[in-house]
Amino acid sequence: AGASYINKPKMRHYVHCYALHCLDEAASNALRRLHKEKAGTVGEWREACYKPLVEIASHQGWDIDSIFSAHPRLSIWYVPTKLRDRCHEARIISTTGITTSTASISTASTAAIDGAITARPVVLGGHSF
Repeated sequence: AGASYINKPKMRHYVHCYALHCLDEAASNALRRLHKEKAGTVGEWREACYKPLVEIASHQGWDIDSIFSAHPRLSIWYVPTKLRDRCHEARIISTTGITTSTASISTASTAAIDGAITARPVVLGGHSF
């Protein structure tokens, strides 16, 4: 049986793992088993719990808040900011096709083009008026 007391300050670091267990117990157990077999750290397991939740959110309109609100065991918990941010990033990538590396490349290209357009012409004597 479960614990009668939940240490909420400590639990806040694992809310997303608990959410995965509530929403897809089989996936949660498989993920825990995988990390246990490869002798992964708790931090690696905790990090790995985000991806399946983002996938679940993608099938429900990216609204992770309503997923938490609708579930009786999750409704008492705040949605972790990191989970909300990851859902937001994944939604942007899925709708625009822009990844962070693409965005930084296009920003650098745009800056180079802007610099070339606004550059002042070189004037003999070192003065530009």
